Amino acid sequence: MIFKKIPILIVLCATASILVILFYFLGYNVLTVPPKSSEQLLEEHLQIDNFSSEENIDEDGLVSALLPPKLSYFQFQLSFSANFKNDKNIMNTEIALSTFEGEFYLARIKHHEPALRRVILDTIAETPEEDARTKIGKENLAHKLLSEINSKLESLSEEPAIEGVHFTAFAIR
Repeated sequence: MIFKKIPILIVLCATASILVILFYFLGYNVLTVPPKSSEQLLEEHLQIDNFSSEENIDEDGLVSALLPPKLSYFQFQLSFSANFKNDKNIMNTEIALSTFEGEFYLARIKHHEPALRRVILDTIAETPEEDARTKIGKENLAHKLLSEINSKLESLSEEPAIEGVHFTAFAIR
């Protein structure tokens, strides 16, 4: 009599185990929301920032229309170190970018920072040391960096709205 009940118990336990596993996978796939990717989170955050800045414009009305746009700065977190063209000396500099586009645009610049760093390092490496030692040479380098950065932004499907390149630290070693 006991031996007849054991196969039934085994079948019931195996069936219950299979049902538990089936319900677990079904519940996990149907009831859970997949995590958002970093790109989706960034886009949501930027849309919220853009929406809140549009609300501020509507609230200010005539005052915002009369005031000039605010200049914003993006400071690269790390300094730039690169060899000069045909020289053993190294230029070490810190760079900030200025724009009138606001926080949304600065967040997009932050997103493209690695590509922009590459453009800046390549441009510095093409500069002769004699040019970088003079005030006019530094201004020319800043203008060249400005055009190269805006070109890179355009190739990345961003608006080339950088207004200026500013050296916040500059050393030749």
